Amino acid sequence: MRGFFINPMRKIILLVIGILLMSQAYTQDKKPFITLDKLNLNTRVDYTFNYHPGHDTVAPSTDHGFAGKYLVVALEGTIGRKFSYHLRQRLNAPNINFANTFFQGTDWAYLDWNFSDNFYLSAGKQVVAIGGWEYDSDPIDIYYGTEFWNTVCCYEVGASLNFKDKSGKNHVILQMTNSPFINKAMQSIYAYNLMWYGNFGVFKTAYSVNMIEYQPGKFINYIALGNKFQFKGVETYLDIINRASFEQEKFFGQDITAIFGIGVDIGKKWIVFAKAGLDFNQAQLPNTEAYDQYVTPGKKVDFESVGFEFYPMGDRSLRLHLCGSHTNVDGVDMFQGNLGLTWKVDLLHLKK
Repeated sequence: MRGFFINPMRKIILLVIGILLMSQAYTQDKKPFITLDKLNLNTRVDYTFNYHPGHDTVAPSTDHGFAGKYLVVALEGTIGRKFSYHLRQRLNAPNINFANTFFQGTDWAYLDWNFSDNFYLSAGKQVVAIGGWEYDSDPIDIYYGTEFWNTVCCYEVGASLNFKDKSGKNHVILQMTNSPFINKAMQSIYAYNLMWYGNFGVFKTAYSVNMIEYQPGKFINYIALGNKFQFKGVETYLDIINRASFEQEKFFGQDITAIFGIGVDIGKKWIVFAKAGLDFNQAQLPNTEAYDQYVTPGKKVDFESVGFEFYPMGDRSLRLHLCGSHTNVDGVDMFQGNLGLTWKVDLLHLKK
């Protein structure tokens, strides 16, 4: 019996079955009190080939192989007229950080309370509200990321107050969560975040200012500006993130991440894309106490990538991708090729 209760897959199955059963409950007016509006299973597997041409006296080398990247269940729905729930669980996520628990594989599990037409509260494990469109992307859709994206811990427990205007053009989030830098329970360090999503037709924003404690009373501060342009068949974005401590001499331009990406639709089944990114931290000397815990002092990383996606079904349920990249980390080059298959299954609308 003990193995039954600690098996993570069985927990997920029992949770889904329980929600499906509860969704059949009806109020007296015959409208569902609890609904299940989304139930998806998303999976990606890759074959990756790395080539290291060598640096100084280091000989060229290669490494390659198959890997299962993501196995994710996502569900959401409503509870009555004022509440909605949201859950995304990575079934293959490793146990990370200080808590060797199943909850570490939970990207988010939060409840929304819509207490007015324009305001709602969220509480639970949620995305830390940091600006930028690379940061905002579903990880299953990222093939190569910046140093910041590869190291940032973006899911924490907390609460947020959300405002959406009636036009739908502005969404503002005021949030407080545990700091992404916590490494033990009850550490008493937090993240304070103010986020703005703007939607103005072809131009969209994902801007934030953030004060994030890495030690009690010591903050690394972000100004993140995510800019997206969407035209017919073309989507492009430019993200700039400035990071700084109050203790450093210059606040701007010393610790930066910049990302540019573009995707072009070719017919209904093909997307060609390119992406480039740069991370550097010149705010401090190497081997000093790091204000920035993600892009460490003295580090410089840049990459360029290009590739395509093919959707054989004509929708987004099945995807084949092929892409390549060049990365330079502190003067050391690496080339990588990546071939992968992704499937996103809508379990609520399976066809017989």
